Amino acid sequence: MLAAIGAACVSAEPTSCDGFAERKLAINAKEYRACAGEIMDALDAVEKPLRAIVAGKASSDDRDACRAAYEKLRLRIRRTGLEDDYRSRPGTVLERWSSGDVSAFNSAASTASVQYSAVLAYPNADNFAQGVRAHEEARRYYRAFR
Repeated sequence: MLAAIGAACVSAEPTSCDGFAERKLAINAKEYRACAGEIMDALDAVEKPLRAIVAGKASSDDRDACRAAYEKLRLRIRRTGLEDDYRSRPGTVLERWSSGDVSAFNSAASTASVQYSAVLAYPNADNFAQGVRAHEEARRYYRAFR
């Protein structure tokens, strides 16, 4: 029950990513910058405790921190509409995310999120390494447009 209450509180939290899911055309780098920064912060917050989980050195506080950070990451990704973009027709991504760096950031951040989710479900070094690579790639693209 507490988890459900916590999830409800997280989903009500305002973010810089609010409103992007409803937009259909030309989201530019300048207006997306703050949201991308929040996504990067959330990825960073997930990586450290996840590293401890994979190493078998995580405390219950590390696990809780990782789950909370992951929920914040998922919230931001949901509010951008990225999941729908990559499930829909390919042209949608180009129409909504006109900047190549922003589009590449979104793809890398989404990949990192999926890999980190796999590690949360079943801690393993392979998915973690793939997540870290995608996370680093997202950081590189974020630096290009911030």
